[in-house]
Amino acid sequence: MHTHTLRTKYTFGDRVRFNSHTQGIEGTGKIFAITVDSEGQIDYIVDIGRGEYSELQNGIYEDEIISLV
Repeated sequence: MHTHTLRTKYTFGDRVRFNSHTQGIEGTGKIFAITVDSEGQIDYIVDIGRGEYSELQNGIYEDEIISLV
C-alpha cells in the first residue's frame, strides 16, 4: 500500500467562489473532492448547492478559486 502526502491550498468542506474559464462556469460551493493526476496537476470538485439537490462541478483549478472564509 502506498501513502501519498500533498499540500493543497483548499481542503474538503471549504466554502469557495470560483470562476473557471476552462469549464466555462462560475459560482460558489464547498470543496467536495481533490484530484491529482499522474503529472501532479491538482484540481477540485466543487459541490454547488442547488436548493434541494447538489451539483458537482469538476476540473476547477486552484488559481480559479478564492476562499469565502
